[in-house]
Amino acid sequence: MNQIKQLISTAWSSRKKETTIDFFLSKNVRVTIFVSISILFVTTSYVWFVSFGSWKNWATISNKYDQLATAFEHGSLALEREPDPALLALPNPYDPSARAKLKYPLDLSLYKGRYYLYFGPTPALLLAIIKPLITASIGDQYLVFVFTTGIFLFESLLLLEIWKRFFQNVPVWVMSICIIFIGWISPFPWLLMQARVYEAAISGGQFFFLAGLYFVFTAFHKEVISCGKIVLGSVFLVLAMGSRLTLALPIGFLVLMVFLLLVINFRQNKLLSNIIYAITCLMVPLIIGIAILGWYNWARFNSIFETGFSYQLAGPNLQKYHNVLFSPVYIVPNLYDYLVMRPGILRTFPYIRSVAGTGASKFPFILLPKVYFSDNITGMIFSTPFFLLVGCVAIFFVLTQKRKKENEVKRDNHKYLLTWIIVSLSGAFLLEFGTIVSCFWVVTRYVADFMPPLALLSIVGFLQGYRYLKEKPISLKLYQTFGIGLMFISNATSILLALSANAPTFRSFDPLVWNQLTSFFLR
Repeated sequence: MNQIKQLISTAWSSRKKETTIDFFLSKNVRVTIFVSISILFVTTSYVWFVSFGSWKNWATISNKYDQLATAFEHGSLALEREPDPALLALPNPYDPSARAKLKYPLDLSLYKGRYYLYFGPTPALLLAIIKPLITASIGDQYLVFVFTTGIFLFESLLLLEIWKRFFQNVPVWVMSICIIFIGWISPFPWLLMQARVYEAAISGGQFFFLAGLYFVFTAFHKEVISCGKIVLGSVFLVLAMGSRLTLALPIGFLVLMVFLLLVINFRQNKLLSNIIYAITCLMVPLIIGIAILGWYNWARFNSIFETGFSYQLAGPNLQKYHNVLFSPVYIVPNLYDYLVMRPGILRTFPYIRSVAGTGASKFPFILLPKVYFSDNITGMIFSTPFFLLVGCVAIFFVLTQKRKKENEVKRDNHKYLLTWIIVSLSGAFLLEFGTIVSCFWVVTRYVADFMPPLALLSIVGFLQGYRYLKEKPISLKLYQTFGIGLMFISNATSILLALSANAPTFRSFDPLVWNQLTSFFLR
């Protein structure tokens, strides 16, 4: 009799185990399907944004990366456009007042009679690879679309990976809403409608950085480190630096975080040879890439540290103010503009708009250099109020979370990776945000320099709050409703701000679409 009971118990346990496995497999399949649909939905909307509602016609505002790719094809690092001899004859062509009556391309670098692009060369290298297959000029809007879509894709893949490892108690439909939220968050609709070389450089840097982070993170999925993914991640990080040099600090921080993971792995497995091999896979592409970037600068400007920014034909005289282009003196007014600057109110659709930042006037006791300028901006408290909720959740966890016991940590296999990704994203955000708020120029597109890691952090924080309230149905329902409501408000605000900023272009490009939008919202 006891043997029969034991057989029944074993069979039941096996059946229960199979049911649990089937449940999780089906849930993984469901979340993959739902997330894929969400990604397709947002990507389709990106086509609508970049084409101003026409779907087919994509307006070319600039094609500077195409010009650089053409120069690379012909074996030159300088653009093929020849400067005006009158410009070259000026004693100081970098003085805007001296060249006021001349025609010249804005924001190109002029050095020894040649034009150069001070933006990172990575996007142009990609174009140079595909240009032999395409005879027409490739506008920068195509790069912005590809990079912005890539940012969204790797954000989604990272969130999906985090969900599978740590938050499978969160419903699939909630994850789909989170995916849509990060896709429509400010300023990405704005970037797609102002797709120029500036936006291409910024979005390219974030795309490659997130790709590098994704492959490094997934390299530690199993007990054996995937050195192939580490190499791929390292290559993407180099490409990120080659798109946006301001990412050097976040990339350096991420490399240190990878070293920390390798130390943890060594303490668990005691395999020194594996760690040395992983470090080699991480550092060799980085060293080679940094050396190539240094050579690229030296070959153009006889300095490994000069990108051409100092020789830029910009609105202000950057050479005159080169010592104060980045300074702590800008931090307080810039924090005001990027965080709490209120939008302007319109009586008609789209009802709100970004206005010129007033941070400088709010703190008149701070003496700012004349080069300082604040463009149209809306503070994140108004454009993305969802962050307020997540900030409160984060503070709550910091104040209330207790340290786990040692034996509990041992059972909590690989949960340290959640802490690792949170710290990595936090460091990347703080370093990128710190760079932007210490810059002399305030503009909406710069928000994209730090928004992806902040958006990912906000979703992870939201999921942590969801898991904490899982056993409190009423509180969970309120938290869920409030959080999703703030996501909706954040997305709606972001889209409306992008539409208002580009209303003139929208009307001139396709008046019918704009009239249909206005009629729809006035119903």
